Amino acid sequence: MAQPQGQPQYTPEQIAEIKKKLASMSPEEVQEMIKKQCIFCRVLNGEIPTYPIWEDDKMFATLEIQPANPGHVLVFPKEHFSVLPQMPDDLVAHMFKVVKQISSVVFEVTGAEGVEIRQRNGQAAGQMIPHVHVHIIPRFQKDGVPTDWEPQKLAEEEFKKIQTALASVAKQINISTPTSAPVKIIAPEPAPVQPTGTKTKSTKKKTPKIKRHP
Repeated sequence: MAQPQGQPQYTPEQIAEIKKKLASMSPEEVQEMIKKQCIFCRVLNGEIPTYPIWEDDKMFATLEIQPANPGHVLVFPKEHFSVLPQMPDDLVAHMFKVVKQISSVVFEVTGAEGVEIRQRNGQAAGQMIPHVHVHIIPRFQKDGVPTDWEPQKLAEEEFKKIQTALASVAKQINISTPTSAPVKIIAPEPAPVQPTGTKTKSTKKKTPKIKRHP
């Protein structure tokens, strides 16, 4: 959801006063103030109209009001988190399960030739609203929606330097092993082609039904 036009512009004095006020507030008070200003939180409170298409007790999916293409959907958590790293792992997993299912719906309904998933964190990354959200964008050949970036050329030393720094901190990551293996759905093999005039017993198997999320 793009940032609405006409956002207030603050003077340096006003910014200093806001910072002073924030410094005197408790973390809970700051969080409550952020929620009152957050567009997505206001959508969830019914203060801003939107075009909802799906929700459960944790996630909300609605049409983007300034879409890249018709059928552009936003998925975001009902609890306020500014950026993805703030979210609990189980909630992140749930969010992307929803994103997966909504992506399938977007493919089906729009007839899209592709679906693009975008998730940005921080203004420098293009995040306009500080509430975690995922864009699901139906894509078509030559639709003109920009996706690429201008690639930078890095020297071998630069690659090695950033690799070492990232890998060193990434060692702290501990992702637990799933308690059970994921269910694998195997599509039936196609029947072999028979020479003309021959008859064989049918080997066609029933295609397993995939349970769709309501």
